[in-house]
Amino acid sequence: MPSAWLGVVAPTLATFNSALILWIGGIRAVEGHISVGLLVAFQALVTRFTAPLTRLNGVAGRIQDFAADVARLKDVENFQADPLYARPGGGESTRRLHGHVELENVTFGYSPLDQPLLTGFDLTVGPGQQVALVGGSGSGKSTVSRLISGLYTPWDGVIRIDGRRLEDIPRGALAASVSFVDQDVFLFEGSVRDNVALWDPSIPDEAVVEALKDAALYDVVTRRPGGIHSRVEQDGRNFSGGQRQRLEIARALVRRPSILVLDEVTSALDAETEQVVMDNLRRRGCACVVIAHRLSTVRDSDEIVVLQHGTVVERGRHEELVARGGAYAALVRER
Repeated sequence: MPSAWLGVVAPTLATFNSALILWIGGIRAVEGHISVGLLVAFQALVTRFTAPLTRLNGVAGRIQDFAADVARLKDVENFQADPLYARPGGGESTRRLHGHVELENVTFGYSPLDQPLLTGFDLTVGPGQQVALVGGSGSGKSTVSRLISGLYTPWDGVIRIDGRRLEDIPRGALAASVSFVDQDVFLFEGSVRDNVALWDPSIPDEAVVEALKDAALYDVVTRRPGGIHSRVEQDGRNFSGGQRQRLEIARALVRRPSILVLDEVTSALDAETEQVVMDNLRRRGCACVVIAHRLSTVRDSDEIVVLQHGTVVERGRHEELVARGGAYAALVRER
């Protein structure tokens, strides 16, 4: 705030001084008390005198910027290292996981000053199973997906994959085994293959084709000049919203993950295409955690977990939950 005030006050005073000198000096010069040369000389003298003060104001602003930069550096130095980068490496770092996910009594929040968003959360997903998370906005669904993906570290409780604590799993194994797709679609200028394989030459074209087929996009791509090498504009502007989502799904599938986390990734698909994609994901046999606003997406899941304010209020299959007439049945009626 002081720097902002100085930035306004100093130029204003300099302008006011110049105007005052010209006004009074002009009157005195007209009356013959001083010469025009003396007025010009005095104006130049005042300008030379005020220029260092104006520059001093700039120095004060730079000092404040420097202090802010130093504070940021200190914050980075003193902040605890991200557990993701503290995980072990080694020869087994790329060994693929089987895909048995377990969250036990997990508590998590975004600020230690607020109440935790999730409290005592439990979840188990096995290979080939599909578990759906449903609930209103702010219920904690997306937070769970990021915890499973290793993007967040729980405050309390434990997350295990294949019986191993998540923080003990090498980074390479986690990256090779877990694919996370959220609502934000990021496509780059290049080819379809580039966007699916992310410029990884070790991924064969066959794997790209298989991923596109499972994402129900292969027929669309083959109709374009160049097939999988056809052009994608920045942000996928030459694809529709549903096609962009399916490209993102294909990117997640191309490395054949054993754990797949999908956060509202079929919102732009029609019901028929969405069902085809979900059936293809089932056939892949990976552990799948699905978050969807449209309940038709999750009705065939092995388990549906209903969240309210970070707490599990119901869990079971679609038919069971509808028959209970509880929170899930209310969501079905609303949508």
